[in-house]
Amino acid sequence: MAICAYCGNDKPATREHIIPSWYYKYDPSPNDVGFNERAKGKIVKTELAIRDVCEGCNSGALSDLDSYGRDLFFSSLVNYVYVDSKTELSYDYSLLVRWLLKISYNSARAHNSDTEILGQYKNVVLGNQAIPEHLILRLRTIAPTTGGVYDIAPAKKQSPIVDHPDWFRVGVFRPRSFDSMYWSFRQITINSYSFLLFVPDISESSEAIEDIVSIRRAIDQEADESILVDHSGSMAVPEPITSSINYNLTHLGNFPFTYDLVESDTIKAALEEKDRLINYWIDRSDIEAQTIGDTLSFLNDLVSSREVCMGLAERLEISIHGYNDDPRELYEIPEVVSFLQALDREWSYWMLFQHPECRWIQMLFVCLSNPVKTEAGRVELDPELMRHHMDRWFTSLNELSHQFAISLTVNKRVSLKAAEILMKGSEDSL
Repeated sequence: MAICAYCGNDKPATREHIIPSWYYKYDPSPNDVGFNERAKGKIVKTELAIRDVCEGCNSGALSDLDSYGRDLFFSSLVNYVYVDSKTELSYDYSLLVRWLLKISYNSARAHNSDTEILGQYKNVVLGNQAIPEHLILRLRTIAPTTGGVYDIAPAKKQSPIVDHPDWFRVGVFRPRSFDSMYWSFRQITINSYSFLLFVPDISESSEAIEDIVSIRRAIDQEADESILVDHSGSMAVPEPITSSINYNLTHLGNFPFTYDLVESDTIKAALEEKDRLINYWIDRSDIEAQTIGDTLSFLNDLVSSREVCMGLAERLEISIHGYNDDPRELYEIPEVVSFLQALDREWSYWMLFQHPECRWIQMLFVCLSNPVKTEAGRVELDPELMRHHMDRWFTSLNELSHQFAISLTVNKRVSLKAAEILMKGSEDSL
């Protein structure tokens, strides 16, 4: 028995597909494989599914939504959109939004990502609750690719085609000029059609509604040529501004190690050993020479892509070596403090990578906060510097979350643990 992710009843769990089962039967490229960010190697040869839905929901409302999605696919979404297309899309707004929310929520649970917000829409998906008026659905399109090796472009109907957008993908995105803890963003791309869901937190304590003006302004500033999908049930499909190959390059750039696009034996080994602590040593010789280059190069690799960020999040501990015979604490050694100050000026993303059971960030926090040892043996820190570093590191965490579409779930967990470690560092004597 298990608690159903939709109705909440304690019933036997059944297998619920993330990408609908009918798509696997249709897929014109049966030798293709799927992608699951949490799976080992990420490339999988199985149908993506999650087992936490009761039979009643699975064969009832959820099945009805997949049936609607199948009908919409074969009537419209199966067709490619070209730059010279003049295409109309007819749809049932309620069924379309509920179907896209179902896919998004299934994917979120499989990846343990943004379930706090998307889970609030269970009854909307089941048809027991109205779609909130502030939810936004937009559509942009992707054309087949024409051109050659050095010059590719979105294709016209009569162009020679070198690549088609044959895919069903579920992922996250972020508006470039909007950042909020009260919205979830999901992108469901089916062949040429890429649906963008802007999903507000609808809990009683949510501040999402206060963001609505800001998010609409951010949407207007985007250059993706997406248009609003409204309640009318019919729309002119927007002209694509990108091609299938260019669209795919974004995905490849987010996961360079999966596709062997980057060579780094150190990072690759760390990614392959998913649960291992990564201990980076800073040597005394670098500190005495005040040379931060090697350390900074390693740290910059950590924020080079979503794949590395997520693969090494909460796994890092940094150690300073060569001072075991020095009776002073590290924060009492001027060259150590100077080195760390220079390093922190260049790189401030410590919170995401701090291992929850280690204390590098605590030691760094003390070293950077002008510590003074009292006669009682305790360490007093400069409160202004403490606030400065905490604010800066939390801001940097949010910047990474925005840049790489890191979920609210991860951001909250990392923030709470980092705050706990930092406050302990401010209270304890080292």
